[in-house]
Order: sequence, then C-alpha cells, then structure tokens
Amino acid sequence: MKYIFALTLTFFLFNIQTNGQELVNKWANSVSNIEGFLEIDKSKFDKWDLSNILSNQTQINPLSTYIGVFGPKYRRIDFHLMASKKEGTYEVTGKSKLGNNIQNLNGEFNLRKVFYRKQDYISDTLYIGVFDYILREPGLKEGDGEFRGTFSVVFYRINNQIQIFKTSSGDEPNFTNTFVGAWKRYNSDVERTVIFSFHPAGLYERLPYCEPLYSTKDMNDDFTIIKEEFIQYGWEDFNYNGQKSNWWK
Repeated sequence: MKYIFALTLTFFLFNIQTNGQELVNKWANSVSNIEGFLEIDKSKFDKWDLSNILSNQTQINPLSTYIGVFGPKYRRIDFHLMASKKEGTYEVTGKSKLGNNIQNLNGEFNLRKVFYRKQDYISDTLYIGVFDYILREPGLKEGDGEFRGTFSVVFYRINNQIQIFKTSSGDEPNFTNTFVGAWKRYNSDVERTVIFSFHPAGLYERLPYCEPLYSTKDMNDDFTIIKEEFIQYGWEDFNYNGQKSNWWK
C-alpha cells in the first residue's frame, strides 16, 4: 500500500514540476468559463485604477502577503507586492521569500481579459480580471530567475471604490487574487511550478492543482489543512486564521 501511495504521490509531484505552462493555460480557461460570467471589452477598464486590489494591503494583516507553493515538494513561498498603474500597465515591485532566501522583485501585470456577471447583492455587477504577469529577480546571483504566469482577481465597484470580492459560502467564483505560473532560472532550462494566493488553506480555501498538498479537517471537505509530510517544507508556522508576519520589512 505504501508503494502504491509513493507512486501516486510521485506522479502528482512530477506533474506539478513539469507542466507549468499547461497549468497556466488550464487556469486561464477555467476562469474564463465560470458559469454566469460573460466577457466584456477590457478597454472599458482603461480609466479604472485596479492597483489597490493587485497590491498587498498592509493595513489588513491577512492580506499583507501572498503564500503559495514552489516546485514539486510544495515548498512554501511568500510574496509581498505593490502595484502602480502606468501607461496602460501595472508596474510591480516587491519581495519573495523561499525558506531564508528573500529576493527583491520587479515586474508588470497586464490586463488580458475581463468577465462580468449581473447580480443583486453587494453591487450590481461582479467582475473577474485576468492578467499576464512577470516578476523578475535581480539576476545578481547564480540561480536567479523570473516568475511568469496568469493572475486572476474577482472584484466589484461600489461608491467609486474598487473592492476585492470573496465569497463567504464557498460558491463560485471561490478564489481571490490567485497566481498560477512558473519560475524559470535565467539562462537555464530549470523551471518550477509556482501557485499562490492570500490564503493557501483553510475554510473554503485551497490552491488550484495542488491536491496532494491537502488533507481535510474533522472530515469537513470544505476545510483544507497542509498534510503532515509537507509541513517540513516551510509550513511549520502557517496560521489558518490568516495571521502573518511582516517578513518583508
């Protein structure tokens, strides 16, 4: 039985390591096909500034940093990002943390598609924005590289303010600021899948395409926890209540 489990786990780990671009395409297609949402001309959002919902909101602790997985062992990786709108794109600066290694980052978010759904609560319309992103490490050390992929955010507008939307019931769309992509070392073929969001586990929380990472709490399929065998890869102090440290300062 242990042998079968090991083979199954190896298969999943191999997939998450080698299929970064496939996962990017799969996630973009999944977001694009959520029931009830229709595509809208993205140029309508040229005058909207979405930088506040793309950045980490340091005044609200659970949203102060992104947390996700890096590579086949689902190593924990953290990101702190700040975005500003400039000439039709969003320039990004920030930091990443993988183990004890903290890297400076710079890059861009480019809006690719927008979808909308009419509704009767919170606001009259809910939107999903799909972005291409690139985040570059400085390149000053051997082993530096860059992150590329697709990023999706669910938002609404109320009183001329852009706000992040997050369901409290687990209904679709059940994701908030989710990145699916890969890190690739400069001048090398070395690549690792990277997936991250505000809340990688908890009630109605999980990262896409990371099924082997999770077990459930008290037989509740809606509450995910990190499996014991992955705790050693940076998850020792992960807090399911959303409390986070200010590691980027």
